[in-house]
Amino acid sequence: MSVIKRIFGLLWAAMGLGIIPLAVMRAMQEIAEKPSEENWIFWSIVIVVLMPIISFSLITFGIFALKGEYDTLAN
Repeated sequence: MSVIKRIFGLLWAAMGLGIIPLAVMRAMQEIAEKPSEENWIFWSIVIVVLMPIISFSLITFGIFALKGEYDTLAN
């Protein structure tokens, strides 16, 4: 079971790193399609506020799983 937790830790860390460029590309696409002030504000909040929280959380959780911090939890 600990091997599965470590594999998922690697997956979560990779998702934390991979979600950043995907969100930026999506924001640029949405703003290019509809360059309204509402879109600018929404995507600015998503990129500046939410993306660091989401990506940092996924990367941290993945690193802890890779280090084996969750091996002592009940299976």
